[in-house]
Amino acid sequence: MQLALLQAREAAASGEVPVGAVVVRQGRVIATGRNAPIDGHDPTAHAEIVALRAAAQALGNYRLDDCELYVTLEPCAMCSGAMLHARLKRVVFGASDPKTGAAGSVVNLFSQAALNHQTELQGGVLAADCGALLQDFFRQRRADQRRQSLHNHPLRDDALRTPDEAFADVPDYPWQPRYLSDLPSLRGLRLHYLDESGSHSPGAGLTFLCLHGNPAWSYLYRTVCWV
Repeated sequence: MQLALLQAREAAASGEVPVGAVVVRQGRVIATGRNAPIDGHDPTAHAEIVALRAAAQALGNYRLDDCELYVTLEPCAMCSGAMLHARLKRVVFGASDPKTGAAGSVVNLFSQAALNHQTELQGGVLAADCGALLQDFFRQRRADQRRQSLHNHPLRDDALRTPDEAFADVPDYPWQPRYLSDLPSLRGLRLHYLDESGSHSPGAGLTFLCLHGNPAWSYLYRTVCWV
């Protein structure tokens, strides 16, 4: 897992979400992989998929029966499916992924008895180190986004603003900040808003405008779900 963490750090250095993977066969590392969907313009280029492809090439076989895969983050459904198709002997992951994890957090594809292959699963190995790497990455990315937003939307000298670090550990707050500053009524201030609709095209569907009062803020609406 320490080797997988090295791969994850390389991913972070390249601007990718820091996830790394290592494939081991009979105690020997035969392949490594790190997240690279941005660099490769490839939505399938997760660390596990990259490592599986490299391992298959190294062995000259798409079946990896006698191999183990170590990955710093709980695999998603895509990667879990690929691992099962590869007939891996064992999968070991570090931090859990409560949003897309397919090894127990959201679903557990490895526990499906009806599948024709069963892969041993172990989670939580160096989970704190793996999780801290991800948290640091997203904290820095949020800070960079806020700095860029401030550059694009300069504030009046006498405007008060909550320091960016106050938002660093707020749970369930990964949203892209959006600002308006060119309205005459703002008089040099800026208006922050959240838009998680997923589409900004006219006619894409109903839009619900939620307004909060003082001293509340838009974070209170994070659990609102419209069906």
